[in-house]
Amino acid sequence: MKTICLDFDDFSVLNNRMDLLLRLRESYPRLKVSLFTIPYDFVYEGDLSASLMRKDTLDMIKKNLDWMEIIPHGLLHTQREFEKCTYDTMKLSMKAIDEQFKKDGLPYVKGFKAPYWLWNEDVVRALNDSGWWGAIDRKGAWGELVPERYYKYTHGIDEWFSESNLSTLRLHGHITAASENGIEKCFTNLFRMPTDAEFKFASELLQTK
Repeated sequence: MKTICLDFDDFSVLNNRMDLLLRLRESYPRLKVSLFTIPYDFVYEGDLSASLMRKDTLDMIKKNLDWMEIIPHGLLHTQREFEKCTYDTMKLSMKAIDEQFKKDGLPYVKGFKAPYWLWNEDVVRALNDSGWWGAIDRKGAWGELVPERYYKYTHGIDEWFSESNLSTLRLHGHITAASENGIEKCFTNLFRMPTDAEFKFASELLQTK
């Protein structure tokens, strides 16, 4: 039996593709999904038509939190947001993340993925000191920039992960359509997951440095 963790980047209240996630859940009743979530997605929050639906969308997300895990993915998800972040700024950002999720009434896991995978020693130290874990890119030569507890994916959902002989698959994609491993683009490939798989959240499959 395969153990599978399925994660997606760039999830937010207003950019969520719940339509596809719910369809996938219908086919995989034991599905768990780890969503690296933008607390305040300024690109969509400024869209009037999207903001009008915000309450209903937020309610729908909350109704499905038994199989969805919310993990911070930056604060605003601006480019290079945490590349040169200082220790103190990171601590303030973590406080702001907490405040935004509490404002929305969304429970979140104390993990963190930096937008575009860009962070530095100060960010990692702040995570370690606060008991948070971090997600790292499998392609990155991180050296010392790895938190004490971390999550690292094994395959993109655009790859032939079904041919892997690994007993545990950590599958990674994006909610946004522009990425090669975007959920809409790769949706049919997701049905290569075995129906008898045991699904886990990213927080359940952490590694230690």
